[in-house]
Amino acid sequence: MDVKYWDDFSQEYDDTVIDAFTYGRTNTIAKTIERFASYELDAADFGCGPGKILPFLSQKFRNVYAYDFSSKSLDIARQGCNGLKNIHIAQADLSQPVEHLPTVDVLVSFNAVLMPDPELRFNFLKGMASRIKAGGHLILHVPSVESLLYSYFRETEWHRKDGAGPRKAEKLVDTSYITRAKLVAQGVFIRGTEPTKHYLREELIVLARAEMKLEVLDVIKMEYDWKTEMEDDTPEWMSEPYPWDWLMIAKKSN
Repeated sequence: MDVKYWDDFSQEYDDTVIDAFTYGRTNTIAKTIERFASYELDAADFGCGPGKILPFLSQKFRNVYAYDFSSKSLDIARQGCNGLKNIHIAQADLSQPVEHLPTVDVLVSFNAVLMPDPELRFNFLKGMASRIKAGGHLILHVPSVESLLYSYFRETEWHRKDGAGPRKAEKLVDTSYITRAKLVAQGVFIRGTEPTKHYLREELIVLARAEMKLEVLDVIKMEYDWKTEMEDDTPEWMSEPYPWDWLMIAKKSN
């Protein structure tokens, strides 16, 4: 992974990233975590970035272990968790073996398994599963392929309502996210300047069962407002259905 890129990016995080915990429409992530939270349980955040969710996790669990490979992001996370004695922050490349990390009852990961390289991605997924105790749970948040394509449709509709004919409306849509066909076939789109992995709902289910050996309990939509997806101000008529990410909840067998 490009550590320098993510170290530099940490300074732009708040201005660039629409993080799921802050911008979700219905507090889906917080409500989901609370379903499995207990002061008698330990949790981990794989790919914690600047740690925006860590103070919330600190209030819900006995111990919280937070990992990321960007030292600058972790510095920001430590500042935000100053005084929270049950937060344990450490640098780790989660695409490499993680057997040295402690196992936990609940493991969360938000917008972290995004790397386009399939080997690194599979290592990350399997590593997460290995750090969950028997009977424990995974809460995994990832970008949605379906939502990205749906956003293209909504942008086309916007141009059409502004007076463009159907063919012209399609030509006006910004398709800069799409590059090579082979990348698109694997759910990899350019977001900003970086190739970013997106997931199909059914893909998540297969990965959890076949690669992570977890039981999928649910895969739900975590919705955002349209302003988080479109760069321009969206018209008032553009409402539901809203764009979404996937939130998968899975369990490790006893």
